[in-house]
Amino acid sequence: MKSPEISVIIPVKEIGAYSIDEGLPGLNRLDYPCFEVLLLPNKRMESDHFLLKKYPWLRIVPTGKITRPAQKRNIGAQASKGDIIAFIDDDAYPSTQWLKKAANLFQEKKVEAVCGPGVLPEKTNEWERVFDLLLKSPIGSGGYSYRFTPEKERYVDDFPSMNLLIKKKIFLELGGFDNDFWPGEDSKLCEELVNRKNGKILYHPDVLIYHHRRDNLYGFLKQHSQYGYHRGAFFAHGDKNSRRFSYLIPSVFVLYLIAVLLLSIFIPPMVSTLLLPILTIPLKLYMIGVIIQGIFFTTKTKDVILSMQAIISLMITHIVYGICVIFSAYPMIKDNIDVVKKDDIEIKIIRELCISAATCVVYAPSTFDLDEENIAIIKNEEWDKLEKIIAAAQSCPVAAIEIYVKGKKVWPK
Repeated sequence: MKSPEISVIIPVKEIGAYSIDEGLPGLNRLDYPCFEVLLLPNKRMESDHFLLKKYPWLRIVPTGKITRPAQKRNIGAQASKGDIIAFIDDDAYPSTQWLKKAANLFQEKKVEAVCGPGVLPEKTNEWERVFDLLLKSPIGSGGYSYRFTPEKERYVDDFPSMNLLIKKKIFLELGGFDNDFWPGEDSKLCEELVNRKNGKILYHPDVLIYHHRRDNLYGFLKQHSQYGYHRGAFFAHGDKNSRRFSYLIPSVFVLYLIAVLLLSIFIPPMVSTLLLPILTIPLKLYMIGVIIQGIFFTTKTKDVILSMQAIISLMITHIVYGICVIFSAYPMIKDNIDVVKKDDIEIKIIRELCISAATCVVYAPSTFDLDEENIAIIKNEEWDKLEKIIAAAQSCPVAAIEIYVKGKKVWPK
Protein backbone atom coordinates (compact mmCIF):
# COMPACT_ATOMS: atom_id res chain seq x y z
CA MET A 1 0.00 0.00 0.00
CA LYS A 2 1.32 3.43 -0.96
CA SER A 3 2.39 5.59 1.97
CA PRO A 4 0.23 8.71 2.40
CA GLU A 5 1.96 12.05 2.00
CA ILE A 6 2.32 13.85 5.30
CA SER A 7 2.70 17.60 5.83
CA VAL A 8 4.57 18.59 8.99
CA ILE A 9 3.51 22.06 10.17
CA ILE A 10 5.67 24.10 12.55
CA PRO A 11 4.63 27.63 13.66
CA VAL A 12 7.51 29.88 14.71
CA LYS A 13 8.11 33.58 15.39
CA GLU A 14 11.42 33.27 13.58
CA ILE A 15 13.58 30.37 12.47
CA GLY A 16 15.92 30.11 15.45
CA ALA A 17 18.44 27.83 17.07
CA TYR A 18 15.98 25.08 18.01
CA SER A 19 14.84 24.70 14.39
CA ILE A 20 18.30 24.99 12.84
CA ASP A 21 20.24 22.86 15.33
CA GLU A 22 17.69 20.19 16.27
CA GLY A 23 14.35 20.42 14.49
CA LEU A 24 15.37 20.39 10.82
CA PRO A 25 18.26 17.90 11.28
CA GLY A 26 15.86 15.63 13.18
CA LEU A 27 13.28 15.83 10.40
CA ASN A 28 16.02 15.08 7.87
CA ARG A 29 16.66 11.77 9.64
CA LEU A 30 13.06 10.62 9.24
CA ASP A 31 12.63 7.16 7.76
CA TYR A 32 9.64 8.03 5.59
CA PRO A 33 9.40 8.34 1.79
CA CYS A 34 6.96 11.21 1.19
CA PHE A 35 6.67 14.21 3.48
CA GLU A 36 7.01 17.97 3.43
CA VAL A 37 7.73 20.43 6.22
CA LEU A 38 6.09 23.85 6.39
CA LEU A 39 7.86 26.36 8.64
CA LEU A 40 5.72 29.42 9.31
CA PRO A 41 7.79 32.37 10.60
CA ASN A 42 6.54 35.95 10.81
CA LYS A 43 8.81 37.07 7.98
CA ARG A 44 11.49 35.85 5.60
CA MET A 45 15.18 35.99 6.53
CA GLU A 46 18.26 36.18 4.33
CA SER A 47 19.33 32.73 5.50
CA ASP A 48 16.11 31.08 4.27
CA HIS A 49 17.52 30.16 0.86
CA PHE A 50 20.38 28.21 2.50
CA LEU A 51 17.87 26.11 4.45
CA LEU A 52 15.68 25.56 1.37
CA LYS A 53 18.72 24.40 -0.58
CA LYS A 54 19.87 22.08 2.22
CA TYR A 55 16.46 20.52 2.86
CA PRO A 56 14.52 19.90 -0.39
CA TRP A 57 11.39 18.87 1.52
CA LEU A 58 11.22 22.25 3.33
CA ARG A 59 8.80 25.07 2.55
CA ILE A 60 8.94 28.42 4.35
CA VAL A 61 5.61 30.26 4.51
CA PRO A 62 5.85 33.74 6.13
CA THR A 63 2.65 34.82 7.88
CA GLY A 64 3.33 38.57 8.29
CA LYS A 65 1.20 40.14 11.01
CA ILE A 66 -0.42 36.81 11.87
CA THR A 67 1.52 35.61 14.90
CA ARG A 68 -0.78 33.30 16.88
CA PRO A 69 0.29 29.62 16.66
CA ALA A 70 -3.29 28.48 15.94
CA GLN A 71 -3.62 30.87 13.01
CA LYS A 72 -0.22 29.87 11.67
CA ARG A 73 -1.15 26.19 11.85
CA ASN A 74 -4.39 26.87 9.98
CA ILE A 75 -2.47 28.73 7.26
CA GLY A 76 -0.05 25.83 7.04
CA ALA A 77 -2.88 23.32 6.75
CA GLN A 78 -4.46 25.29 3.91
CA ALA A 79 -1.12 25.46 2.08
CA SER A 80 -0.17 21.83 2.70
CA LYS A 81 -0.13 19.11 0.05
CA GLY A 82 -0.35 16.06 2.29
CA ASP A 83 -3.26 13.77 3.11
CA ILE A 84 -2.24 13.88 6.78
CA ILE A 85 -1.17 16.93 8.78
CA ALA A 86 1.42 16.50 11.52
CA PHE A 87 1.69 19.25 14.12
CA ILE A 88 4.90 19.64 16.10
CA ASP A 89 6.39 22.55 18.07
CA ASP A 90 9.51 24.44 17.05
CA ASP A 91 11.36 23.30 20.21
CA ALA A 92 10.82 19.64 19.29
CA TYR A 93 12.21 17.10 16.84
CA PRO A 94 10.98 13.62 15.86
CA SER A 95 12.28 10.11 16.33
CA THR A 96 13.29 8.51 13.01
CA GLN A 97 10.18 6.26 12.93
CA TRP A 98 7.72 9.01 13.88
CA LEU A 99 5.88 9.37 10.57
CA LYS A 100 6.21 5.72 9.54
CA LYS A 101 4.60 4.51 12.76
CA ALA A 102 1.86 7.15 12.59
CA ALA A 103 1.05 6.34 8.94
CA ASN A 104 0.77 2.63 9.77
CA LEU A 105 -1.64 3.40 12.61
CA PHE A 106 -3.85 5.51 10.36
CA GLN A 107 -4.08 2.60 7.92
CA GLU A 108 -4.44 -0.20 10.49
CA LYS A 109 -6.71 1.40 13.11
CA LYS A 110 -8.95 3.56 10.88
CA VAL A 111 -8.71 6.57 13.20
CA GLU A 112 -9.03 10.28 12.48
CA ALA A 113 -6.01 11.36 14.54
CA VAL A 114 -2.86 9.91 16.09
CA CYS A 115 -0.64 11.28 18.85
CA GLY A 116 2.34 10.29 20.98
CA PRO A 117 4.66 11.34 23.80
CA GLY A 118 7.05 14.27 23.77
CA VAL A 119 10.04 13.03 25.77
CA LEU A 120 12.89 15.15 27.10
CA PRO A 121 15.82 15.52 24.66
CA GLU A 122 19.38 14.73 25.74
CA LYS A 123 20.63 18.32 25.49
CA THR A 124 18.79 20.15 28.27
CA ASN A 125 19.50 22.38 31.26
CA GLU A 126 18.79 21.73 34.92
CA TRP A 127 15.38 23.40 34.98
CA GLU A 128 14.17 21.32 32.04
CA ARG A 129 15.13 18.18 33.97
CA VAL A 130 13.27 19.54 37.02
CA PHE A 131 10.07 20.09 35.06
CA ASP A 132 10.42 16.75 33.29
CA LEU A 133 10.46 15.00 36.66
CA LEU A 134 7.37 16.94 37.69
CA LEU A 135 5.42 16.25 34.49
CA LYS A 136 6.15 12.52 34.48
CA SER A 137 5.04 12.02 38.09
CA PRO A 138 1.48 10.99 39.01
CA ILE A 139 1.06 13.86 41.47
CA GLY A 140 2.52 16.35 39.01
CA SER A 141 0.72 15.38 35.83
CA GLY A 142 -2.66 14.49 37.30
CA GLY A 143 -2.66 11.19 35.42
CA TYR A 144 -1.45 12.58 32.09
CA SER A 145 2.19 11.49 32.29
CA TYR A 146 1.75 9.53 29.04
CA ARG A 147 2.01 12.85 27.24
CA PHE A 148 5.62 13.18 28.40
CA THR A 149 6.88 9.60 28.55
CA PRO A 150 5.98 6.45 26.55
CA GLU A 151 3.10 4.50 28.11
CA LYS A 152 0.59 1.96 26.85
CA GLU A 153 -1.51 2.52 23.73
CA ARG A 154 -4.92 4.11 24.36
CA TYR A 155 -7.66 6.26 22.88
CA VAL A 156 -7.76 9.84 24.18
CA ASP A 157 -10.13 12.78 23.80
CA ASP A 158 -7.58 15.55 24.40
CA PHE A 159 -3.95 15.97 23.40
CA PRO A 160 -1.56 18.91 22.93
CA SER A 161 -0.54 19.94 19.42
CA MET A 162 3.15 19.46 20.21
CA ASN A 163 2.73 15.96 18.68
CA LEU A 164 -0.64 15.55 16.99
CA LEU A 165 -1.36 14.12 13.53
CA ILE A 166 -4.79 14.37 11.89
CA LYS A 167 -6.28 13.64 8.49
CA LYS A 168 -6.31 16.87 6.51
CA LYS A 169 -9.86 16.39 5.27
CA ILE A 170 -11.14 15.98 8.84
CA PHE A 171 -9.12 18.96 10.08
CA LEU A 172 -10.58 21.25 7.43
CA GLU A 173 -14.11 19.92 8.04
CA LEU A 174 -13.71 20.87 11.71
CA GLY A 175 -12.73 24.39 10.68
CA GLY A 176 -9.15 23.99 11.89
CA PHE A 177 -7.94 25.40 15.19
CA ASP A 178 -10.03 27.99 17.00
CA ASN A 179 -8.02 31.20 16.65
CA ASP A 180 -9.66 32.75 19.72
CA PHE A 181 -7.68 30.51 22.07
CA TRP A 182 -4.01 30.15 22.84
CA PRO A 183 -3.12 27.94 24.50
CA GLY A 184 -6.07 25.57 24.43
CA GLU A 185 -6.86 25.60 20.71
CA ASP A 186 -5.74 21.96 20.54
CA SER A 187 -8.10 20.99 23.37
CA LYS A 188 -10.99 22.68 21.52
CA LEU A 189 -10.12 20.81 18.33
CA CYS A 190 -10.06 17.48 20.16
CA GLU A 191 -13.40 18.30 21.82
CA GLU A 192 -14.94 18.93 18.41
CA LEU A 193 -13.43 15.79 16.89
CA VAL A 194 -14.22 13.29 19.64
CA ASN A 195 -17.29 14.55 21.48
CA ARG A 196 -19.17 16.23 18.63
CA LYS A 197 -18.03 14.35 15.52
CA ASN A 198 -17.53 10.95 17.18
CA GLY A 199 -13.98 10.72 15.83
CA LYS A 200 -11.10 8.81 17.41
CA ILE A 201 -7.65 9.92 18.57
CA LEU A 202 -5.18 7.09 19.13
CA TYR A 203 -2.20 7.55 21.41
CA HIS A 204 0.76 5.26 20.72
CA PRO A 205 4.13 5.31 22.54
CA ASP A 206 6.06 4.76 19.30
CA VAL A 207 4.74 7.97 17.72
CA LEU A 208 7.51 9.65 19.64
CA ILE A 209 9.14 13.06 19.48
CA TYR A 210 11.68 14.87 21.66
CA HIS A 211 10.28 18.03 23.20
CA HIS A 212 11.99 20.63 25.36
CA ARG A 213 10.44 21.86 28.62
CA ARG A 214 10.50 25.46 29.81
CA ASP A 215 14.02 26.42 30.90
CA ASN A 216 13.15 28.58 33.92
CA LEU A 217 10.59 28.60 36.72
CA TYR A 218 8.85 31.81 35.66
CA GLY A 219 8.28 30.49 32.14
CA PHE A 220 6.95 27.18 33.45
CA LEU A 221 4.52 28.85 35.87
CA LYS A 222 3.37 31.31 33.21
CA GLN A 223 2.70 28.40 30.83
CA HIS A 224 0.67 26.50 33.42
CA SER A 225 -1.23 29.59 34.52
CA GLN A 226 -2.37 29.92 30.90
CA TYR A 227 -3.31 26.23 30.84
CA GLY A 228 -5.33 26.71 34.01
CA TYR A 229 -7.07 29.82 32.75
CA HIS A 230 -8.22 28.18 29.54
CA ARG A 231 -9.11 24.88 31.21
CA GLY A 232 -11.40 26.81 33.55
CA ALA A 233 -13.03 28.58 30.61
CA PHE A 234 -13.54 25.31 28.75
CA PHE A 235 -15.02 23.75 31.91
CA ALA A 236 -17.51 26.62 32.04
CA HIS A 237 -18.20 26.17 28.31
CA GLY A 238 -19.27 22.60 29.06
CA ASP A 239 -16.51 20.87 27.07
CA LYS A 240 -16.56 17.21 28.05
CA ASN A 241 -12.81 16.79 27.78
CA SER A 242 -12.34 19.63 30.29
CA ARG A 243 -14.79 18.36 32.91
CA ARG A 244 -12.67 15.63 34.46
CA PHE A 245 -12.22 15.89 38.22
CA SER A 246 -8.45 15.55 37.79
CA TYR A 247 -8.39 18.99 36.17
CA LEU A 248 -10.27 20.47 39.14
CA ILE A 249 -8.24 18.92 41.99
CA PRO A 250 -5.77 21.86 42.25
CA SER A 251 -8.68 24.32 42.39
CA VAL A 252 -10.47 22.30 45.08
CA PHE A 253 -7.19 22.20 47.01
CA VAL A 254 -6.76 25.99 46.74
CA LEU A 255 -10.32 26.59 47.98
CA TYR A 256 -9.68 24.15 50.84
CA LEU A 257 -6.50 26.01 51.86
CA ILE A 258 -8.37 29.32 51.85
CA ALA A 259 -11.19 27.85 53.96
CA VAL A 260 -8.77 26.41 56.53
CA LEU A 261 -6.89 29.71 56.74
CA LEU A 262 -10.09 31.73 57.27
CA LEU A 263 -11.39 29.30 59.88
CA SER A 264 -8.11 29.40 61.76
CA ILE A 265 -8.32 33.20 61.87
CA PHE A 266 -11.98 33.76 62.68
CA ILE A 267 -13.15 30.85 64.82
CA PRO A 268 -12.59 31.03 68.62
CA PRO A 269 -9.30 29.53 69.88
CA MET A 270 -11.03 26.75 71.83
CA VAL A 271 -12.98 25.62 68.77
CA SER A 272 -9.91 26.03 66.59
CA THR A 273 -7.92 23.72 68.87
CA LEU A 274 -10.53 21.01 68.40
CA LEU A 275 -11.32 21.46 64.71
CA LEU A 276 -8.02 22.31 63.05
CA PRO A 277 -6.35 18.91 63.65
CA ILE A 278 -9.29 17.35 61.81
CA LEU A 279 -9.61 20.00 59.11
CA THR A 280 -5.91 19.83 58.26
CA ILE A 281 -5.95 16.06 57.60
CA PRO A 282 -6.20 16.57 53.80
CA LEU A 283 -3.25 19.00 53.97
CA LYS A 284 -1.21 16.49 55.95
CA LEU A 285 -2.02 13.74 53.45
CA TYR A 286 -0.99 16.06 50.60
CA MET A 287 2.33 16.81 52.28
CA ILE A 288 2.93 13.11 52.88
CA GLY A 289 2.29 12.47 49.18
CA VAL A 290 4.69 15.26 48.24
CA ILE A 291 7.39 13.87 50.55
CA ILE A 292 6.96 10.36 49.11
CA GLN A 293 7.18 11.80 45.60
CA GLY A 294 10.33 13.65 46.61
CA ILE A 295 11.89 10.40 47.81
CA PHE A 296 11.07 8.79 44.44
CA PHE A 297 12.63 11.76 42.65
CA THR A 298 15.81 11.47 44.72
CA THR A 299 16.01 7.70 44.24
CA LYS A 300 15.66 8.10 40.49
CA THR A 301 18.01 11.04 39.94
CA LYS A 302 20.49 10.58 42.81
CA ASP A 303 20.34 14.37 43.00
CA VAL A 304 18.85 15.85 46.19
CA ILE A 305 18.97 19.47 44.98
CA LEU A 306 17.23 18.66 41.69
CA SER A 307 14.56 16.69 43.57
CA MET A 308 13.93 19.54 46.02
CA GLN A 309 13.56 21.97 43.11
CA ALA A 310 11.04 19.60 41.52
CA ILE A 311 9.00 19.29 44.74
CA ILE A 312 8.90 23.04 45.39
CA SER A 313 7.97 23.69 41.74
CA LEU A 314 5.28 21.03 42.00
CA MET A 315 3.53 22.68 44.95
CA ILE A 316 3.73 26.17 43.45
CA THR A 317 2.38 24.88 40.13
CA HIS A 318 -0.62 23.25 41.84
CA ILE A 319 -1.53 26.53 43.52
CA VAL A 320 -0.98 28.74 40.46
CA TYR A 321 -2.92 26.39 38.17
CA GLY A 322 -5.74 26.00 40.69
CA ILE A 323 -6.14 29.76 41.17
CA CYS A 324 -6.25 30.38 37.41
CA VAL A 325 -8.94 27.72 36.85
CA ILE A 326 -11.09 29.36 39.54
CA PHE A 327 -10.66 32.90 38.20
CA SER A 328 -11.49 31.73 34.68
CA ALA A 329 -14.47 29.48 35.40
CA TYR A 330 -16.16 31.40 38.21
CA PRO A 331 -17.53 34.41 36.28
CA MET A 332 -19.21 32.24 33.65
CA ILE A 333 -20.61 29.76 36.19
CA LYS A 334 -21.78 32.64 38.42
CA ASP A 335 -23.59 34.30 35.54
CA ASN A 336 -25.07 30.94 34.46
CA ILE A 337 -24.03 31.35 30.83
CA ASP A 338 -24.00 28.63 28.18
CA VAL A 339 -21.40 29.12 25.45
CA VAL A 340 -20.99 27.07 22.27
CA LYS A 341 -18.79 27.88 19.30
CA LYS A 342 -18.71 26.37 15.82
CA ASP A 343 -16.39 27.62 13.12
CA ASP A 344 -16.56 31.45 13.32
CA ILE A 345 -19.90 31.63 15.14
CA GLU A 346 -20.18 31.77 18.94
CA ILE A 347 -23.52 31.73 20.77
CA LYS A 348 -24.04 32.66 24.42
CA ILE A 349 -27.26 32.05 26.32
CA ILE A 350 -27.67 33.94 29.62
CA ARG A 351 -29.88 31.39 31.35
CA GLU A 352 -30.95 33.70 34.17
CA LEU A 353 -32.60 36.02 31.64
CA CYS A 354 -34.44 33.35 29.63
CA ILE A 355 -38.24 33.45 30.13
CA SER A 356 -39.05 30.39 27.99
CA ALA A 357 -40.67 32.39 25.20
CA ALA A 358 -39.21 29.82 22.74
CA THR A 359 -39.12 32.29 19.85
CA CYS A 360 -35.50 31.28 19.22
CA VAL A 361 -36.67 27.71 18.59
CA VAL A 362 -39.21 28.96 16.05
CA TYR A 363 -36.67 31.04 14.12
CA ALA A 364 -33.71 28.60 14.28
CA PRO A 365 -34.98 25.10 15.18
CA SER A 366 -31.72 23.39 14.22
CA THR A 367 -29.74 25.64 16.57
CA PHE A 368 -31.94 26.13 19.65
CA ASP A 369 -34.15 23.96 21.84
CA LEU A 370 -35.59 24.03 25.36
CA ASP A 371 -34.33 21.85 28.21
CA GLU A 372 -36.41 20.19 30.95
CA GLU A 373 -36.66 23.54 32.75
CA ASN A 374 -37.91 25.20 29.53
CA ILE A 375 -34.71 27.23 29.31
CA ALA A 376 -33.12 27.77 25.90
CA ILE A 377 -30.15 25.55 25.04
CA ILE A 378 -27.81 25.28 22.05
CA LYS A 379 -27.91 22.10 20.00
CA ASN A 380 -24.80 20.14 19.04
CA GLU A 381 -26.09 19.20 15.59
CA GLU A 382 -25.70 21.17 12.35
CA TRP A 383 -26.76 24.77 12.97
CA ASP A 384 -29.05 26.98 10.91
CA LYS A 385 -27.57 29.64 8.66
CA LEU A 386 -26.17 32.71 10.40
CA GLU A 387 -29.07 34.90 9.28
CA LYS A 388 -31.56 32.61 11.02
CA ILE A 389 -29.45 32.45 14.17
CA ILE A 390 -29.26 36.24 14.37
CA ALA A 391 -33.00 36.49 13.73
CA ALA A 392 -33.59 34.02 16.55
CA ALA A 393 -31.47 36.10 18.91
CA GLN A 394 -33.28 39.27 17.85
CA SER A 395 -36.63 37.61 18.53
CA CYS A 396 -35.77 37.01 22.19
CA PRO A 397 -37.83 39.54 24.18
CA VAL A 398 -35.25 39.75 27.01
CA ALA A 399 -32.01 39.69 24.94
CA ALA A 400 -30.85 36.46 26.56
CA ILE A 401 -28.95 35.39 23.44
CA GLU A 402 -25.67 36.93 22.28
CA ILE A 403 -24.10 36.20 18.88
CA TYR A 404 -20.42 36.64 18.00
CA VAL A 405 -18.82 36.21 14.58
CA LYS A 406 -15.03 35.91 14.40
CA GLY A 407 -14.89 37.22 17.97
CA LYS A 408 -16.94 40.33 17.19
CA LYS A 409 -20.31 40.81 18.85
CA VAL A 410 -23.04 41.15 16.24
CA TRP A 411 -26.09 40.92 18.54
CA PRO A 412 -27.15 42.70 20.69
CA LYS A 413 -25.40 45.68 19.11
